[in-house]
Amino acid sequence: MGKISKITAIFLLIISINSTAQEYKFGKVSKEELMEKSYPLDSSANAAVLYENKKVSVEYNPNKGFQLVTDVFKRIKLYNKDGFKYASEELLLYKSGSDKETVSSLKGVTYILSNDKIEKIKLKKDGIFKGEFSENLNEQKFTMPAITEGAVIEYQYKVTSPFLSVIDRLYLQYEIPIKKIEVKVKSPEYFNYKKFSTGYLPLNIKESATNDKITFNNKVRSWGKVSTTKFYQNTVDFRVKQDIVESTNVPAFKKEPYSGNAQNYISSLSYELSYVKFPNEPIEYRSTTWEDVTKKIYNSSSFGGELSKTNYFKEDIDNILANAKGQLEKVGLIYTFVKNKMNWNKQNRVFVNKGVKKAYKENTGNSAEINLMLTAMLNYANIEANPVVASTGDRLVSLFPTLNGFNYVITRVKLADGKIFYLDATDKYGLPNILPARLIRGMGRVIAKNGTSQMVDLRPRIPSTMGCRVQCEIDNEGMVKGKMMVNYKDYLAHNFRSINGAKDDESKAQRFEKKYGFSSLEEYNAIGVKEYGKGVREKFDFTIEDQIEIIEDELFFSPLLFLRNKENIFKSDDRQYPIDFGYGFTNKYMMNIKIPEGYEVTEYPKTSAFKLPDNMGMFTFRSNVSNGVIQIMVDETITAPVVPANYYPAVKEFYNQVIQKENEQIVLKKI
Repeated sequence: MGKISKITAIFLLIISINSTAQEYKFGKVSKEELMEKSYPLDSSANAAVLYENKKVSVEYNPNKGFQLVTDVFKRIKLYNKDGFKYASEELLLYKSGSDKETVSSLKGVTYILSNDKIEKIKLKKDGIFKGEFSENLNEQKFTMPAITEGAVIEYQYKVTSPFLSVIDRLYLQYEIPIKKIEVKVKSPEYFNYKKFSTGYLPLNIKESATNDKITFNNKVRSWGKVSTTKFYQNTVDFRVKQDIVESTNVPAFKKEPYSGNAQNYISSLSYELSYVKFPNEPIEYRSTTWEDVTKKIYNSSSFGGELSKTNYFKEDIDNILANAKGQLEKVGLIYTFVKNKMNWNKQNRVFVNKGVKKAYKENTGNSAEINLMLTAMLNYANIEANPVVASTGDRLVSLFPTLNGFNYVITRVKLADGKIFYLDATDKYGLPNILPARLIRGMGRVIAKNGTSQMVDLRPRIPSTMGCRVQCEIDNEGMVKGKMMVNYKDYLAHNFRSINGAKDDESKAQRFEKKYGFSSLEEYNAIGVKEYGKGVREKFDFTIEDQIEIIEDELFFSPLLFLRNKENIFKSDDRQYPIDFGYGFTNKYMMNIKIPEGYEVTEYPKTSAFKLPDNMGMFTFRSNVSNGVIQIMVDETITAPVVPANYYPAVKEFYNQVIQKENEQIVLKKI
């Protein structure tokens, strides 16, 4: 190695050592950090965590016993306005009865560079907000002051909790990069925690143990002719288990198309209390099974107790079923009655709030009140129905059995012939086995009367279908005029109703004008929007420009015109988590293009087909020219609602081929 190369290597080594050895202390922000224009390892980052230190420990308080204490210190660089959202923090604090989690020692500072000097702006009370998030959660939010592009913010706080069963999820990755993160978890030997990890980054946990002690101050009062009080101290020695995770240059979690709930795939660490064992005392097991959890839910007066109440609806249901024949008709009548009568208050709940009787009277309730009511009515009609506790798709998948694993209730019906239906009466547009989008990515457990439970998959098993038919013609100047009809079935029909059902026709039509850039759209009509159980059809006349390229005496255009996919949404070279389509789907396109008078077809894409491995999807393209009309038929099908990450290269290549085929050219030559 030459002399210059050696000097360069030593210089780089010194930089590396200094970078690694940098100490982060609150209030010690450097001018270099403020002057940094972009994150060195990811120039696209809008912000970056320069440093985070999180310490979680089970500590003994002489007045309150053992508590869970979490200390957080975080420093963040804001590169541009898109990074300003990281200048706010929201803390959800659990409460139960008189016990609650509290925040203390909160302080924060925003640092900016002004006239080459570091200016500090402290977080004040007007930037801190407290309130109630739900029945069991308080929230405390704060927003850092005077944020600007290039600013550095830092804050620290302490959360004290009397709840030892679960340590809140410790994130080791965010949607912005992390320069350095340190996480330390400590617990006395009396508390045995199980660890769970998520994500795909390497996780190096250093486990160790140290000695510690607790000193108890005691007093003993003796009674006799002369009363005396003796004070003494008792010291208990014990071991402390410790986990340490240190990471540097953690890449940002990249949100990909069809991520589902991406929070399930970010690297993190979670702890659940398995058992407690104090000296000279028996083991107290804390871990539970899903069966234990569901029994606890069912035995609650706010859940199972509500299912036994019938007087409030008895007269109405008797009248509704007076002339009903057969179980299927009874289910339909009761389900429709509850959907029409009740209005969902947008609250996802497992337990009732005001109770089914009051909710029924007020025509409004949460998901538990409405669907427990539905379940009770079906049972009253001698139909086998059970509640299903479920989690919505925006909720983190539970890594261990816990009450927090569920936040919703639906109903399962089992008819005498063995047919099974899942019902959600909060959804005005819902149908049997057609659940709202908020549920299909979640999980569910059917709870029987004896408290036993069964895991159920709420994802649709049959692909939903969209069919699009276009009949059009091209004039000599490249203008395309025609008629378009779109049909939606199953979940796609449900989605249409949920999103567009309450809109007027003009608003519905504007969707197409905005998406495809039509010059004009006329005679719009939507059919079947309120005919639940059937498909929905839209049809209209259109005119569109800029779809035909004219070069001398030839016309060039894509076989699907404005319906073609122009680019592949899957752009990354690799992917480390599944592709979540939500449900399978089939898109069918039929295009009839009338050849303009005086032209002939000289080129057009030929029929072809290709598919994904393991029958997860296929694409078929068929073409034909007959009687002055170009006929194009396309069938794109994805059968797998969730595609594992190892199939990502195949999916990406599949859509590369789709794009390539749909963008092949039809060429018309003037005769």
